[in-house]
Amino acid sequence: MIVLLPLLLFNTASNTTITELQNVTTQEHNEKSHVLLFEPNKIGNVDNSTKIVSAIVGSNLIKIEEELLEEISLTPSAQLKEKINQIITNGTNGLSCDASTITEDGKPIGIDCFSPGNHIVWHVYPK
Repeated sequence: MIVLLPLLLFNTASNTTITELQNVTTQEHNEKSHVLLFEPNKIGNVDNSTKIVSAIVGSNLIKIEEELLEEISLTPSAQLKEKINQIITNGTNGLSCDASTITEDGKPIGIDCFSPGNHIVWHVYPK
């Protein structure tokens, strides 16, 4: 499988995500790619209102869920695991996530999801 990483820019002034996802070449063309976008993990700035953030891209939904859990807590409770599972399920079913939780180090975060084309994006952001 060849994956071209997405271009994800987050505009902090307007609190919007500009997403241009490149096509994913797979043996099955209808396979969805999954993107975890971690706004708190800032890599750099384009300008004062636009920053470069980290993202994880893949087609293995189990690994995507594991990475999201790991980002929130290295020792997640059963309740947190169930909450993250529901967020992943909502995203894959085209439903709104609009969830919030607290990271292991006490920082509040929000998680939203959207499906542009053949991609599912979970956007993790500070609250």
